[in-house]
Amino acid sequence: MSGTFSGLLVVESILTVAAIVMFAYRAMLDMKEEDHIILDAAESHLAREQASIRQRITMVSRYIKVVGVVWSVLLVVLFSVWVVQGLNLI
Repeated sequence: MSGTFSGLLVVESILTVAAIVMFAYRAMLDMKEEDHIILDAAESHLAREQASIRQRITMVSRYIKVVGVVWSVLLVVLFSVWVVQGLNLI
């Protein structure tokens, strides 16, 4: 294996681990999110807490989308490098 292929493989592995960690974090946040209606002012702190959780879920979802796009592009590049190296051996 060449240095380029090995380097891309390491970066791909790191991105995969990062995506798994972000999915786990988002799942943990989803468990904390509740779907009830706040009816009185005494429970307004619950509404603020839920808004904060929703904001964090939205932020993590954006990062997951970015990592997914980068991961996909890197996978295509990695496959292309593998094919080119295979063709150079022929």
